[in-house]
Amino acid sequence: MKYAKKFIYIVTAFFLCGCVSSPALQEEPEYTELTMFSDVTFWNFPEWVLESGSITAEISKETNVALNVTIPPQESSKKLSLLLHKDELPDIISITDPIMIRQLIDSGKVWRLDEFLGRHCPDSHLLTDFPEDMKQEQIRQYGGWYAYSSNINSDDAREIWKEPSSYYGDLARYRQNYGILWNRSLMKRAGLTEDFLQTQSQVLRAFEKVKSMNLTVSGDPVIPVLFEGNDYQASSLGYLNNSFGAEQVDENEDYIERWMQPECKDVLKFANTLFRSEYAYTEHLAIDNVQVRALMESGRVLCYMGNVANTGINAHDYITTGPLISDNGNRPVLGMDLTTPTGWIQTFISKDCACPDKAAQFLDYMTSAEGLLLSNYGLEGEDFFYDKDGLVRRTKTGKEKSENPLNAMTLFWNFYNSAWEHSVIPVPVSDSHEFLMAEIQSDFAKDRRTYVYDSGLLRLPEDYIPADSSLGQLDSKLALFRKEQIPKIISASSDEEFETAYAYFISHQKDLGIERLERKINEQMHKNFTFYKKIIEKVNRP
Repeated sequence: MKYAKKFIYIVTAFFLCGCVSSPALQEEPEYTELTMFSDVTFWNFPEWVLESGSITAEISKETNVALNVTIPPQESSKKLSLLLHKDELPDIISITDPIMIRQLIDSGKVWRLDEFLGRHCPDSHLLTDFPEDMKQEQIRQYGGWYAYSSNINSDDAREIWKEPSSYYGDLARYRQNYGILWNRSLMKRAGLTEDFLQTQSQVLRAFEKVKSMNLTVSGDPVIPVLFEGNDYQASSLGYLNNSFGAEQVDENEDYIERWMQPECKDVLKFANTLFRSEYAYTEHLAIDNVQVRALMESGRVLCYMGNVANTGINAHDYITTGPLISDNGNRPVLGMDLTTPTGWIQTFISKDCACPDKAAQFLDYMTSAEGLLLSNYGLEGEDFFYDKDGLVRRTKTGKEKSENPLNAMTLFWNFYNSAWEHSVIPVPVSDSHEFLMAEIQSDFAKDRRTYVYDSGLLRLPEDYIPADSSLGQLDSKLALFRKEQIPKIISASSDEEFETAYAYFISHQKDLGIERLERKINEQMHKNFTFYKKIIEKVNRP
């Protein structure tokens, strides 16, 4: 209810477009206030302040706009859907939920960007330099160019914003976040070496050795292995599914739900062994990202499996061993989206926006080279400088600002342009955190044993399986069932309990009708094979 009151206040004020500032913004000159809504719940966007020298104040100076940002901590899609139904959409909508994206487009209440900019900012650079391949992919999926995509990094984008070397282009082909980390200090104390941490059997012996040594850090016991808290099913088990070779096609290159593959049973059995042997602890499956980071920062975690980008680690303190080779002898597999991406956060402009000219100018500035430089690197001379090669480098002050969560620098995620940034910054030095972290994130894909396939071939049009259709409801039921049943499988107290829980896991998905969903996805996958002129091969278990 607090959110609703806040939103109504802003909408009421906006009927006075162009000469409005809320009580929190009573400074000269007055700025137009635009509302922005996002469903990225972990995006801790700071309050918009107008203190001299702040990033937000400088943006307001350039655009005469101040943002009022709302990011609900939960049920964001439901709240946005309600606003859509009530014709009270925020001015700027930056979201990731594909169902909500489709609802916005189908409602006719958000602008097509070419029409919007042509009418309200005809000189916008976006009309000429938004990457054509990304625009066409949006048109293919959505029927039009409706959104500004974050994390721009397509082939056309890299032609527009050319980097000085091939370093970042290579990262676009290899870097992904699901991986394994080993604490260098604890490895040394336990007498472990990288060569003996390559396979499923080897790591189990390593965990047993560390457990038997009763190692502590600052008086607290060492945790042999940590999954990624309440996100473990997607990331930690996702890493293991990749490692153990769980594929998404059968021997005929037809689609099969990954959780129905026999390799996933191997993964779940391995996870069950970790918990039953007390190398990992089930209570850690319920912790949030803040708590995961705190455990990693404590130095007590020997091994971490999950999203390595969500750990807050210093990359100097850890190594990765790439894929964990399973005892089944399968090749690791890894899906990398090698087709034209549509980005991450999709930013729409509402047709209810009372100040469309201001919104257009704001969007144009924030996505321009000048706006990207300000929002990501701050002020020249104070926060960054140009080196002898004309590339951007942070000052000590700029580095401190970029790492301060209360500062808006680097936090305009919805406008982030990877290709642009890679064209203006140098390659990290080889012993820097950035360089080492990129190596950690690229190691799985670069491993000679890994089969990398194009996961973009599995992409479905946003309206392909409507949420309210029978298949859409089936998909939701299956996802909820897996979320509830997987913890029961991996926490089973005996082999018999494990087998019973796993057998029900498979049989119930079949009873629900998973084959119908697989057939529907398979139809689109094969259309993608034809469109992109490539396939996903099966490389494990005939």
